[in-house]
Amino acid sequence: MPWRPPSDDAVAKAFSVLMASMSEENGRAFVSGDNNAYELLSSPELARNVHAVWLAQSCMVRKMDLYVARMQHQRNLTLPVHRLPLDVLALIFEEFPVWSPSKDTTSILDLLKVDHGWRTAILNLPELWTAFPLDLPPKLAPLVLARSKNLPLTLTYPSIPARKYLEDGEAQEHSQDIDEIETMELVPSPLGAALGGSPRWRKIDLTLSCGLYESAEELLEAPTPALEVLRVFVKYPASSSTMGPFTLAAGPPLKELALHRVITSWHSPRLVGLIKLDLGDTNSGPSTNQLLRILSNSPQLEHLSLTDLQPPAYGASSWSSGPVLLEHLKTLHVTRSANKYISALLESAQFPRCTSVQLWDGYVINAISDEDARIWSMGNEQTAAVLGLNMVGTERRRLNILIEWRGIRFKNQDSQLQEHFDLDICRKNLHLLLPLIEQFLTTWDPIPDVKLKVMKDAPLLSLSVWSPLLRSLHVRGSKHCRKALVELAKQSSPLGLGNASWICPELSELTLQYDIDDQEDDSRDIQPLYFLLNQRWSNTGSNGLSAPQLSSFTWRGNRDAFPTLWRLKAELKEILPSFRMLGPEL
Repeated sequence: MPWRPPSDDAVAKAFSVLMASMSEENGRAFVSGDNNAYELLSSPELARNVHAVWLAQSCMVRKMDLYVARMQHQRNLTLPVHRLPLDVLALIFEEFPVWSPSKDTTSILDLLKVDHGWRTAILNLPELWTAFPLDLPPKLAPLVLARSKNLPLTLTYPSIPARKYLEDGEAQEHSQDIDEIETMELVPSPLGAALGGSPRWRKIDLTLSCGLYESAEELLEAPTPALEVLRVFVKYPASSSTMGPFTLAAGPPLKELALHRVITSWHSPRLVGLIKLDLGDTNSGPSTNQLLRILSNSPQLEHLSLTDLQPPAYGASSWSSGPVLLEHLKTLHVTRSANKYISALLESAQFPRCTSVQLWDGYVINAISDEDARIWSMGNEQTAAVLGLNMVGTERRRLNILIEWRGIRFKNQDSQLQEHFDLDICRKNLHLLLPLIEQFLTTWDPIPDVKLKVMKDAPLLSLSVWSPLLRSLHVRGSKHCRKALVELAKQSSPLGLGNASWICPELSELTLQYDIDDQEDDSRDIQPLYFLLNQRWSNTGSNGLSAPQLSSFTWRGNRDAFPTLWRLKAELKEILPSFRMLGPEL
């Protein structure tokens, strides 16, 4: 049952007792009663009585506030969080930054104010003070260095929105620039303190943009005997400039290196024994030889990422020091980077335990390069590994292939083994590359079962290239559907070969998806479809020699745009029982 407030009589009695006690302590009389009593007081006496009431009120408020605070504190002590061991509290506190410029983010400095127990714990846990942000207020820099004792430090300079440094009027004036300028390039005040602590740096994590880099390069070239992790990201909204080159001071090998729009000396002796390597956003990346040398000296490497990276124009293009074995590599991502890197990795590196591979050159070119020939050279086991073809066992592997306007994509996923492989090759003249791919796939034992998906915007290509491989075909776009109808009705070899005389003799699944805004054409749609069904899958066509029945033939099109075909649905299904018609897929 909730408490009721005190009655007016109870309040009046308490007030009388309080004022009587106050009058006795001060040796003065306090007049209490109704309003008529106050009318008899002189002005000085009335002022003294008002002052007395204010004193009583302030004393009572302080007393009540203190009493409530003590009760709340006693209640808080019963909460589970106050019974946690110190080591568990330390794990929780580690999730908070030492300091934050935002009032919306709780920091270690804020947690100091919670209660005496937390304050004592935080001040006696030096590992909570090892993060040294370069935007730290100058007065706090000595405190962080002192509280962290002699533990290794993490030096950070996060990306700070420009609007935090602009007044309201300035923010409105520069509103168009704020969207492009993500950080203000300011020389941090604690820079001197940070340089003084450089022997203790274990991790450097900087995000810079739009300015001079002398200060940052001074940091990076300082002696760092404890440095294990180096991450520097330079953000340029409208520029392709890069930072560097800088040279790391001598020291032990790094464990992790991440550089974006940053150039360093790729011959540094500290670039050995890496666990993680992430490079990107520069036209001055390492040469293929330099990259392979770094990988060769990092046999424990687990993660490799190259994004928007181009090697220099100079330097040898071939690696002659034997295969680079990366037994511990788990993820390999090459995105929008030079085909030379992909070729070098597939030709000279081995990563047998890698379960996530994404290789995408990202640059649509016309010609077929020497790198393409090396990637698809017969017997290239690493290319086969990326495609999932060299798995143990004799079972044919299913290979998912997507053809679109920018090139061809190979996808191989194994949910049981938690594997995911992507290989994207961007070429405009894809018909020049397909013979290399077909030759590579058909000479592998066993040859894969190809599931081919052709997108509407893909170039018009012949199915004959995929003839011995194709198990499933999904075609989008009316022009591709009509070409498939004609090609699949043909035979590519003498009838004496039996089922193998048909183009794509292993085909078991077929989907034709017409454009939603296309219109029915008797000579290009109805007649070719009838001819295909009768020729390939009916005993009455092709001298009685039919191809194996499809497990699924799905035709998709607009019912209003193809009225005749939809009326013939039952008749077509009699020829091929697996045939079905569906509306367009949105």
